[in-house]
Amino acid sequence: MAVTVPAGDARVVAVRAALEPFAWQSFTAEMVCRRAVAVMDGGQVFPRPRGPSNGLSPQNECVEALVQVLGACRWRSLTVDRLSRLLVDAAQAWRQDRAWFDIRLGLLLDGIG
Repeated sequence: MAVTVPAGDARVVAVRAALEPFAWQSFTAEMVCRRAVAVMDGGQVFPRPRGPSNGLSPQNECVEALVQVLGACRWRSLTVDRLSRLLVDAAQAWRQDRAWFDIRLGLLLDGIG
């Protein structure tokens, strides 16, 4: 599902502000994505929990989806503005796909779908 978020979107501005003061090109893709998801969700950046888990949180699922997006492009060559829009676009697309999945799953569990 294609999503295009305007450059002035508050989430784009927040992601840019979270990355711009740093040498973000030297970060790992996961660290960039964690920072982006944290500011889009209005939270703070915390390190990934260690040890076994009983499933991923929605934030961690989103981070993994964004890492895959960055893995498919040369993200370090992008401007911070373009990277911020790419991350917000990808997160919005992931959230929409996740919402549709949840709707379809609910219909199947209710015996409607």
